[in-house]
Formats: sequence, C-alpha cells, structure tokens
Amino acid sequence: MAEIFRPVYHVDPATGKRVNASTPGAVRKKSPNWWARFYDPAGKRHKVKLYRDKKASETRAAELERRAERLDSGFVDPADIHAKRPLAEHSADFIRYLESKGNVPAYVAASTFRLTAILDGCGFTRIADVQPSAIVEYLARLRDAEDKSAKTLNDYTATAKSFTRWLHRDKRCVLDPLAGLSRFANPETDVRHARRDMAPEELGRLFDAARTSARTFRGLSGADRHALYLAAAATGFRVSELASMTPESFALAGAAPTATVEASCTKNRKLAVQPLPLDVAASLRPWLTGKAPAEKVWPGTWSKKRAAMMIRADLKEARATWLGGFLDARQRDEMDKSDFLAYCDAEGRYADFHALRHSFITMVGKAGVSPREHQDLARHSTYALTSRYSHSRFYDLAAAVQTLPIPTGTPGTDALTLAANGTDGRQISLGPFLGPRPAKTADFGEQSRTETATDGSGVDAGKTKESLSFPTRDASDRETPREEHSS
Repeated sequence: MAEIFRPVYHVDPATGKRVNASTPGAVRKKSPNWWARFYDPAGKRHKVKLYRDKKASETRAAELERRAERLDSGFVDPADIHAKRPLAEHSADFIRYLESKGNVPAYVAASTFRLTAILDGCGFTRIADVQPSAIVEYLARLRDAEDKSAKTLNDYTATAKSFTRWLHRDKRCVLDPLAGLSRFANPETDVRHARRDMAPEELGRLFDAARTSARTFRGLSGADRHALYLAAAATGFRVSELASMTPESFALAGAAPTATVEASCTKNRKLAVQPLPLDVAASLRPWLTGKAPAEKVWPGTWSKKRAAMMIRADLKEARATWLGGFLDARQRDEMDKSDFLAYCDAEGRYADFHALRHSFITMVGKAGVSPREHQDLARHSTYALTSRYSHSRFYDLAAAVQTLPIPTGTPGTDALTLAANGTDGRQISLGPFLGPRPAKTADFGEQSRTETATDGSGVDAGKTKESLSFPTRDASDRETPREEHSS
C-alpha cells in the first residue's frame, strides 16, 4: 500500500541552508510537499515527490502504485510509451498516415513543410511540450517577419491541429493539446490575391485571342488553350482537375452533354459530372477528334503553377486587339484606362486562371437558378462559400433597383407612374426578391437580349434578361463593349 509523508529536514537559522540534525542550533522543518513511498511487485522501492494537497497526493500515490502493477502484469498504457518518444518520430508517422490515406502529394508535401516549421520554430521535442500559446507566438513572428497572410497562418494552424488530433485518436496522448486552439485570424480581412470574374464580352475576346494565336505555351497550342478556357468557363473545373481529363472525360453526343473528372482528381474526392451547354459541346467536339484514347487532352507542365502566366499572355493579346479596334486615338486612350481584359483591375483583383471558375459561378447565379442548384454546380459544401465566388457589377445592381415600385409623388398622382411600371395601381409586396428575375434560356451563345414591352399608356418598360453564356463566335461578330462594361 502506498504511503504518503512529509519529509523532515534541518536548516541553519543563520544561513538558511540545510544541515545535518546534529549541527548545533539546527532548526527542524517539514517539507511543504507530500511524498509517496511504495514498492513495485518486484520489490523495488520508489520515492516520488507529490503535491501540497494531501488528498491529491493520496490519489496520485495510489495511481502510481497501480501503474507499477499494470507494468509488471504486461498491460502497458500506450500513451506512457509514446510520451517518451521524440516528436520527430511522431511527425514522420503522421506523414506516412497522410500518404496511406491517399492524399495528393502536394497536400502531403505542404503538410510536411508546415508541421516541421512549427515543431522547429516552437522548439517542441516531446508531446508534453506542445502548447497553443507557443504556436500563436510563432505564427505572430511569421506574420511580422515574413509578412504571411491570414490564410497562410490558418493553414499552419490547421496542420498543427490535424497532427494533435491524430495523436489523440491514435492513443499517443491522453488529451489533444491543441483542442482549444482557434483560427489565427479571419482570412477575408487579409486577402492577398483577390480574384474577379470576367464578363461574357471579355471571355469571348479571350477565347478568340487563344484560338487565333500562333504561340505555343508549354505544349499547348492556341487551339488547345481555346478549348481549355472554354471548358474551364463552362464547367468551373479547377486547374488540376482539367489537367487530369482525357477524351473519355467528355460525353458530347446527345441532348445532355457532360464533362467528368474522376474522384481521385477532384478537391473534395468526389466524382464531378458537370453538364455542358450545347454550343460548348459543339465547339469541343471537332477539337477532340483524333485525340489519343486514355491520354490527357491538355498535357504538359502548364498546370504546374504556370496557368496564370499562360492566361495573362492571352489576355494581353486580346486587350491589344481590342484597343486596336478603336480608330479614334482619344477614345483609344480612354479605353486604355479601363479594366476591360486587364489581368489586374483598379481594385487589385486578378483575372488569373482560377478567375474562370469565378466567372462560371457568377454566370450560373445570374441565370436564375435556385440556391441549391447554384451550390451543386459550384460543387461547394455550403452556399456561403458559393456566394463568395459570385460577383456583381454596378450596372447589374443599377438594373435591379430600376424595378423597385417606390412611389415618389403625392398620393393620387402616381397613377401614370404605376401604369408605366406595369403595376396599374395593384398592391405591391416588397418581398425578398426585389431585383429583376433573369430568364432561363437554352440559347447559351447569346449574350443578352432586350425585350421592349409597351403597355396601354405608350410608355416603354425595357427589361434586360441575362442567360448563362459562353461566347464561341469571332470577336468581329460582336459589338465593341461600351465603356461601362469595362468597370
């Protein structure tokens, strides 16, 4: 049975140092801490310092005695053994665990780098050393010294929490030491590379510039890049997903053509089957003719962090062609100040390759689909994430408020105004859908069309309806966009 006691010692009152009991004038004192004394089953005597609280010391002493008995019987607590192992060994096991789960090499490499940086930067060597406050201080140093963004800091935090959760689930520690560690900051307040969507007019000119280009970018000809941009804008697929596609990924025959990315190549590890507009399928069909089966249709190294460079060059050519169409020098100079086909606009938002996904999600939202359909086509887990990919231009908002039935005159004098707005004095409910409801149409090649309705008073009430559109015809067949389209 474990015994607890308070050791007795003697001190010299003149110096305060411990001395033998036989020292003249020595003062006898008791230790403020309780100690435990017990024997293990092998007969070995143990003496352990405990706490100042007697009850806590009794509980701890009994636990130590039980642990010695469990060790002697062969029952070993895994956490006790893992607590003595270096964290470097645990991190190596964690990386092998990520690889065994089938994570993509890029994710495993990023996790390895972040975890190693945190362990080395914080000086952690054992599981007991891991402290949330030390990680927060390390991330603050990264932010100040290396100007890391909030998203990057949150990525480091997520990797560290994933590691300690695995330690707990694998019974390598009793408790998760980072269970209470929250995100470092809101990433939306520190966006370093904001993206914008591209208007249908911009997409059309980008497609034309790629299709007529004589350049080859990392193995992709102008026709290849045209098909790549068209597929990206019509499906919302990401760079790595597009790079994995083969001729078998496309089913272009019939009334419901589709494009498919295998689950092993998607971000959420789910099979992605996206419907294609009929005119997009018709444009891709001749380009796919002759492609080798089971071979990637967009091979090469363009997807290795070079997609932004590729689309930037094509945007530059498209913008030069567009500006060259203005014969008046003064007008051309004015247009040169606009953001139309600009890689980076006045607000610091970029039109890189991922902006094609933003464009797709924005156009789907303007096509009048339900929120659930919008989320499903975007392939997001929540609609809040989908809404962050959707963009509105000022003239879109201006068109929406023009339909608001707000009376501006004195009572009884707004009859003509109400008639002109098509309300004819009927009661209007200002419900949740205040803006115009876009029309659903299968004509994906048409940019927009204006219907002019004339009521009995002879006042025109023009309403513009937008449809999900992917321009595939030459830029010369379209009108030059007005200046307000460049905002």
